[in-house]
Amino acid sequence: MQVGTYLKKYQPIIYQTFVNSFQAKRLSHAYLISGNPGTPLLEVAKYFAKSILCDDPDPLACNSCITCLRIDDNNYPDFIVIDGSKGTIKKDEVSNIETQFEKTAFESKGIMIYILHLVENMTVQAINSILKFLEEPGNEIYAFLTTNNENSILPTIISRCQVLRLKQIERQEVIDNAIELGVDQKDAELLSYFYNDPELIQESLEDNDDKDTYLDAKKALEELLEHLIEEDYRASIYYAQTYIIPQIRTLPEARFFFDMLGQAFEDILNIKHNKEPILKSYDTILRELSLKLPHIEESLLEILKDRNLLNLNVNISLLLDNLILKIIKEG
Repeated sequence: MQVGTYLKKYQPIIYQTFVNSFQAKRLSHAYLISGNPGTPLLEVAKYFAKSILCDDPDPLACNSCITCLRIDDNNYPDFIVIDGSKGTIKKDEVSNIETQFEKTAFESKGIMIYILHLVENMTVQAINSILKFLEEPGNEIYAFLTTNNENSILPTIISRCQVLRLKQIERQEVIDNAIELGVDQKDAELLSYFYNDPELIQESLEDNDDKDTYLDAKKALEELLEHLIEEDYRASIYYAQTYIIPQIRTLPEARFFFDMLGQAFEDILNIKHNKEPILKSYDTILRELSLKLPHIEESLLEILKDRNLLNLNVNISLLLDNLILKIIKEG
């Protein structure tokens, strides 16, 4: 993803704000980058952070100097990223940053930067730890925090940061542009929820780990939608318990599955109210389900509630089993 191009095209105010601060040497020691799910929070945070360390910024990170390349290769010891999208951010991880950054920087630039991606996924202990660190940063220490839910962040954290809010690109524009890049329409529609940029959608399908996780969740979603139509709800439950639930083995797969199922039910609800669905590739089956399922709103609320429970390290199989039972029996 060409982050500089993305920022100049879609986020010009944020781009110019950071450029002005950078060139005037008036950077904040802590930034909170906020945006809806799908916005490239981590990519933007890395780009701004690289700009501070870049050997030849023009006006921000060149992405081709030795320092930028080392950061891209995770080979720059004064640059630490903790990714809350892959699991809960724990106190030990924050304490490790504090311990390392209390020492002299490894690199001659003397600048140390850390990124905490999706700080809403921090434990209470980690939050308490980072608060003190944000309050008393070193002269050459910079923090970039990101969030999909600014309302869930403690005011005491927000008050210590300069907040940069990314605007959402129109979803249909993202879908259309992804299709132009060669992405299959189904994938473009489903992944536009997770990536609010067509290039990121394309890149996610080229990354083997991300692609496999997504495809496993997509297969489970499509099988569940097909079996929700069945008249024999006992057979549907048996199939779901025997063949669908075992496909969702990891937390990333579960997050993909719950979010895509939520999208599907939002579209079923849209169809029920004579609105156009986002998932046009699934139009036929979603219209059938809009006629068959009598408790769509209740099911959608249950999906959203259970999706939030994933952050509490619950048993994924039991959570899915409970959810599917409720959806099918409601139908």
